Amino acid sequence: MTSHTARNSRRAIAALAAAIMIPALAACGGSSASGSGGAGEVKGSSIVLTTITGLEPQFQKYADAYMEAFPDRKVEVRSTTDDAAEYAQQLATARLSGELPDVFFNVDFLADTLAENKVTLDLAPGLKEGKLGDLDADSFLPQFVGQYRPLADPDKITGLPVSADSVGLFYNKSVFDELGVTEYPQADWTWDDMYRVAEEIQDKSGDTVTGLGAPLGDGSDLIVFGPVIKAFGGTVFDPETGKSGIGQPEALKAWELLLDAYGTASGPYTTTTDDPSLKFESGNVAMAIASRGAVPGLQTTLVDDDWDVQTMPTINGKSTAGGGSYGLSIAQTSENQDAAWAFMAWFYDTDTGMKVAQDVGGVIPPTDNGIDNGTWKDGAAPPEHIEIFGDSAREAVLIDQMPGSSSTTLKEATKKATQEVVLNGMSIEEAFGAAEKTVNEAIEKESK
Repeated sequence: MTSHTARNSRRAIAALAAAIMIPALAACGGSSASGSGGAGEVKGSSIVLTTITGLEPQFQKYADAYMEAFPDRKVEVRSTTDDAAEYAQQLATARLSGELPDVFFNVDFLADTLAENKVTLDLAPGLKEGKLGDLDADSFLPQFVGQYRPLADPDKITGLPVSADSVGLFYNKSVFDELGVTEYPQADWTWDDMYRVAEEIQDKSGDTVTGLGAPLGDGSDLIVFGPVIKAFGGTVFDPETGKSGIGQPEALKAWELLLDAYGTASGPYTTTTDDPSLKFESGNVAMAIASRGAVPGLQTTLVDDDWDVQTMPTINGKSTAGGGSYGLSIAQTSENQDAAWAFMAWFYDTDTGMKVAQDVGGVIPPTDNGIDNGTWKDGAAPPEHIEIFGDSAREAVLIDQMPGSSSTTLKEATKKATQEVVLNGMSIEEAFGAAEKTVNEAIEKESK
């Protein structure tokens, strides 16, 4: 995957995550709202695959490869907006008009809403029937496929993850060496170890080098704070109680640790998270938490530096590797469901579609076979230890689905709470207690 494609993919999904406001999808009206689709024919079939704009180039390559393998079949790729509100509205309109695509882009934070509003087909029966060839539900890493299990009916599966995206700890050996810091990140590091070395780097550089890219970013980096809260025994969202616990004692321990990085292990707090000097690719940041998707871009920008990646440090012996995914779903109303399944079977096969996805999309197949035998870790270093992303994916701590758009409220609330503590001197207990109240009010509203 080129660095340009990698950046587009991340920006597109981030834009959706940041703006998500899902309107209610109609549950009645026309044949499209009946929830019934049709099998159709596979031979000579034609299906429509819709994805967001940022991922359109690579999905077109997937479609081209599929049609080359099966010349009698056609996949028409259509791209739509990267704006979440528009994306949701387009799905709602297509549902009413009977024009939903056969296969379409889904994403972890959106999956439950689409399932609740009967847009997505339950794939669990088809997986049991062998419609995905040798793959079944148990072939996928459970925490990733679990993101597409509806809150109201977790036996259903309404989408399949495309990539097992998780984070690791990137580190710039050249920066370490220039400052005489000989302790590189190790697999058995704790967060205390990471902070200790980051502080050493900042001290030795006279604060001209950032020891660690701020783990919380502007305070809203869920992929980081979620696993840390869980490692301390807390919850971001408990599906059993339907409540967020970000203001509870266990979570407060996590916030104290994360906030402690600003100005010591990391630079001072800033809302300008896109400042180039604060990014790992600047060559002026010794360590940073990032995903496998960052690798192609770093190979282009850090050509004169020696850098590598290590598994995330632990807390109380527990993994703090966060992760997430986007996926593919089949429309509940598709009249070409067998043809859609045929495409999915090709796409998720490690030797066919997943091979293309690894080559052009930087994908890590979300299956044990794909992690062990895929081509995603091939290629010249750096990083020398790219295979750690396989371990990271297996250990990844994913946040439970939250109702509707409450996950967006969560991010805004934690950002505000971070600013209250760091900039205004409010206590952690008060700031995140208020944030918890705000989030739980949003959850209650979305659950009605």
